[in-house]
Amino acid sequence: MEADRQPVWLADGDSRPTESTHSRRLESDIIDTAAKADRVTVAEDVDWSPIRTFLDETDFDTETVYLQNVMIEECFRLTLCQISWTTDNISTDYGRVSRPYDEPCAAGNKVYAVWFIRIPDTVKADDISSYSSSIGGNSCERQRVGVEGGSGGDSAPSTDRHTGTSGEQA
Repeated sequence: MEADRQPVWLADGDSRPTESTHSRRLESDIIDTAAKADRVTVAEDVDWSPIRTFLDETDFDTETVYLQNVMIEECFRLTLCQISWTTDNISTDYGRVSRPYDEPCAAGNKVYAVWFIRIPDTVKADDISSYSSSIGGNSCERQRVGVEGGSGGDSAPSTDRHTGTSGEQA
């Protein structure tokens, strides 16, 4: 998605949010209720169908969706390495790799990568006081070694959970 404005957002009214020159390269939202999922809005050039299906298949009594709009250079793509959360913090780690040689791109152009990440836990938006995200210059292979076998949120005390790439994403 071109980087003039976010392609996906939570509607608060009838209009699309306007970007400014001071807009952040990363925007995060927590979708913790079906009512909030109904507020998800997409730009005209975005295929709404897989997003709607993903949200409709989420059980908000036991799951939460984490939405991230990430601005990246057009000649790269992101891979979600892991997500971790506590009662007041959500953190994501991405790997950045070059696009395949046969996919056209222009150096220096910015685009949005949009992630809908289903967290297998109830995370309340009002309780989250901080977000963090890192983008590494490699694929996720180094990070995956540490989370394999612990994916799906099963791997830590209930106050600190994480999932590897086997967590569901749209």
